[in-house]
Amino acid sequence: MRKFFLLFVCIVSLAFLACKDKADPKTMAKVSEETNAVDVASDDAPAHSMLKAKVRKVLGDADYTRGQPENWKKLRIGNKVVENDRIRTLVESEAVLAVNDGSALWITENSDVTLTISMLDTLTQNVSVLIRGGQVHFDVQKQKGRTFDFRTGTAVASIRGTAGFVGEVNGKMVASLKEGRVDVTDKNGKVTTIVKNQTVVVDEKKGAVKMDLEASGSTALSKVLDSLTKTVSEADVARELETVLKKFDAGYKERLAAFEKSLKFQASALPAEVFLPNVTLQARTTPGMIVTVSGETDTVGANGIYQRTFEWAEDAYGAKRFLASCSDGDVEVPCFMWTTEYVAPVAESAAADSATAEPAAEEKPKAASKPEAKAEEPAKDLKVSVSISGPRTEKVHNKTESYTARIKGSLSGLTTADLDQVKTIVLKRKGAVVETLQGASLGSLNFEFEQKIDRNVIANFEVAVTLKNGKVSSAKKTYEVYCNPRNHVGGEDAVSIDEEYESLKSKGTLKEE
Repeated sequence: MRKFFLLFVCIVSLAFLACKDKADPKTMAKVSEETNAVDVASDDAPAHSMLKAKVRKVLGDADYTRGQPENWKKLRIGNKVVENDRIRTLVESEAVLAVNDGSALWITENSDVTLTISMLDTLTQNVSVLIRGGQVHFDVQKQKGRTFDFRTGTAVASIRGTAGFVGEVNGKMVASLKEGRVDVTDKNGKVTTIVKNQTVVVDEKKGAVKMDLEASGSTALSKVLDSLTKTVSEADVARELETVLKKFDAGYKERLAAFEKSLKFQASALPAEVFLPNVTLQARTTPGMIVTVSGETDTVGANGIYQRTFEWAEDAYGAKRFLASCSDGDVEVPCFMWTTEYVAPVAESAAADSATAEPAAEEKPKAASKPEAKAEEPAKDLKVSVSISGPRTEKVHNKTESYTARIKGSLSGLTTADLDQVKTIVLKRKGAVVETLQGASLGSLNFEFEQKIDRNVIANFEVAVTLKNGKVSSAKKTYEVYCNPRNHVGGEDAVSIDEEYESLKSKGTLKEE
């Protein structure tokens, strides 16, 4: 009997110690507004997934489920989204997903979508977005080897590098474009093609109704459609949809013409080729202008400078395009398109051959000439500010002995032409300088530092930028890297990772370095 009792105690103890990284509904904070306060990695995202996206923004209440229909979890900034994930948003809520090729999907309120992926052939992947309800806005990169389509119960919209939205309105598909081209196929196999400033409604009884609307692809038109589904019966929507949209567009067109006359948007062009998987977009425009690129909306400050950095996967080579929409809060218009080519690195063998190749017989090496001294540019009266990506304090649940933190950020208040006015960008750890960028290493307004942090350590960093005119700006970031390995022996979690964090901190196991 005593042996049986001891065996029972052992089994219960093992079950209590086992845990996996899942959120506790009791401690899960409600996200009532757009926030960068939560930035978590989803450890349960399969490493072999063909589709990889990351949640870049969450506004309001959004949930997702992976594999289990009723196992809904809060969608948070930083979550990984893979194929077969289902996402739903509630009233006045939305979520923006950054796909690994640089494409963006933003899911509006009261929507329910599922992402899938399949191989069309040995080289081409097709990403499919099933819309059960609501709308999905998109800005899709024309990526070699990848296609996108959006599906409802009525039709399929095939996307080839474009921007607009697709929605399900009372059983009807609506596809609307601000840029590019979309082929919409109904259940009978009939294809309707729409291009810039066109909208199509696919109804099983009436077929496809195509309209030329200046508001096509805009947030304003999207809201009109959403309002119709809430206030008009399904039968009336089927009968009045075209009339309502055309009436709305007539007034929209007049307001748009007035806005375009006052619009000023001077963008700094990107280089023809880039060799890192990120770009920083810059432009001068009217203070207060609302600029949206790939689902990210910014209101331009008093200095009149728009700036935003976008990233994509390191292996997603090819053409990249970034369409900016300018708005006064009522109407919006495409105001600039940035383009560049993300170039794959030269193979090492080819680079070595090029470096060791002997000059042609008729060519003789020229003697190196001493470079002429270049007069130093006078200091300009600039004021710079620095920002670090992610939340001010980032909690990282890490099971290995150490974690490699990538401290990324950007400078604002100046353009790339003013980089010669930056004296240094330094990274401080525990108040001491550990890395410095200056001179030739200052190639863009973006910066990135890598630092290793041991498990159960709180590390404090500061990035300080000094201009040649003596002005200094800095930003701070803290990483709290934690894990109790004993809680991860296997099996069902006894406590959530939030409770694990609180336990380690209260016991003093998690402490500053």
